[in-house]
Amino acid sequence: MVAFFAPVFFSIAAAGRSFAISPAVSGKSTWDLDADGPLSLTTAGTWTITPTAGFAASVALNGAGGGSGGVSDGGSVTNAGSGGASTFAGLSAGGGSGSLGANTSTAGTGASGGTASGGTTNTSGVDGTDGAPASGTSVGGIGGSSPNGGGTRAGASSSGGAVVGPAGNAPGGGAGGAARGSNPTGIRRTSGGGGGGAYCARAYGLGDLAAGTPITLVVGAAGTAGTGSGGTTSANGGSGAAGRAVIT
Repeated sequence: MVAFFAPVFFSIAAAGRSFAISPAVSGKSTWDLDADGPLSLTTAGTWTITPTAGFAASVALNGAGGGSGGVSDGGSVTNAGSGGASTFAGLSAGGGSGSLGANTSTAGTGASGGTASGGTTNTSGVDGTDGAPASGTSVGGIGGSSPNGGGTRAGASSSGGAVVGPAGNAPGGGAGGAARGSNPTGIRRTSGGGGGGAYCARAYGLGDLAAGTPITLVVGAAGTAGTGSGGTTSANGGSGAAGRAVIT
């Protein structure tokens, strides 16, 4: 007698697209993209990501925006800080540069946008524009945008006193420039816009990142505002916007 056995098929379910994350986010020290949805980090900081064996995901980064310099008509100014880079496993979205302060020249120069590397998509941040001093209304430079992130930021506008530069648009936008409009002696000052942070993205397949091996993820810090002090009228610049990391 010959016995016949039905074939038995075994399927091995892939591990969830999850990773450990430290410090925890929203109270979770393990993040499952299929159960918890995309992870979006929009504040500057450093995290450790440790993939599981089933990790396959797309990672997109925006670098932080640069700040804008201060203005003063006879006092002192400081330049703005550059935005920090956002990085992960060979990806780098550079931060935008900060613009110079203006207390002797009338038109501050716009700062350059950040540059990106390591992704299948690498897009530079948009440069800030020069300030536009005028006998009527002076306008600070436009802060550069971060691709797929924060848009441009118009500079301050002034027909008299000094006006603080507006902060950059999140994520990764450069600050708008500060402005000092005409006074009775015709003094006019403007600072340029801060540069926008760069953008990069890459899709990681199964096995591209070793399971159990920690990876450092950095979200770039905003470029600091320049200052203006003393003189007849002075104003600070604006700060850039922090970068962003999104894992989907």
